[in-house]
Amino acid sequence: MYNNGIFFRFTRLGDYVHVLFLIFPLIFLISPADLFSYRTVIIFLANLCLTAFGYMFNDLEDAEDDYHDVEKRIRNPIASGEITRRQSYLFNLFLLSVGLLLLLSIAPFVFLLGIIYAFVGFVYSWRSLRLKSRPILDLVSHVLFLGVLQFLTTYAAFRPLDLSIAPFLMIIVPISVMNEILHELQDYEVDRDTEITNTVQRFERSDIKRFLFTLLGLVVVGFSLIIFTLPPENRIITIPLSVVVGIFTLYRLNLRTSRILITN
Repeated sequence: MYNNGIFFRFTRLGDYVHVLFLIFPLIFLISPADLFSYRTVIIFLANLCLTAFGYMFNDLEDAEDDYHDVEKRIRNPIASGEITRRQSYLFNLFLLSVGLLLLLSIAPFVFLLGIIYAFVGFVYSWRSLRLKSRPILDLVSHVLFLGVLQFLTTYAAFRPLDLSIAPFLMIIVPISVMNEILHELQDYEVDRDTEITNTVQRFERSDIKRFLFTLLGLVVVGFSLIIFTLPPENRIITIPLSVVVGIFTLYRLNLRTSRILITN
């Protein structure tokens, strides 16, 4: 008999669901009339399934390494033996299929973006390629999976891709790069012991702090562009919304950056 709590923990929902909730203000910014539509629910659930797939497949591929780290072994139910690899494959396939079918119900182009989205999440962790252990490619694949493709899939569900995506990408790309660098800094010792050669390992944490603050500057510019390019009739609501989301995002990043840089 399966313990549903273990499978729920396997999804690592708490690591990313708060980020996915930003889909709702994003939809409000790009297509306010569709915020309370069925399409919003579908795109949120599809992103949830595909992101969970990426996280779970990562834990599946990392199970052998995580077994040798007590904290990660507790977090990873495959490494701890609570879930078998076969069960993991089935659960991954289920969420991947549900996510893609939901996107297919919206439009073929959105479905295509979803396939690319899932594929990048796959090769990011797949041991035969394991892009997350290749300098620079680890950052590129992370930005694509946990950032750009999530955004493009959501955007394309409501309007054609156009130049309006540029300010959003100026926010999403730096934040995603920062999150990956901070994750690699946090796992620096473990990655070194397991011979994972990512960007932080390759450059040995040199000038990381200055680079992170440069990325923060790009995020601020991106938020500013969104605010100043809003339609006049939407500014009363969207400017405060953008400011609140921006302050919350920068606060969380600054807090996490400070904690990790202090310990390193």
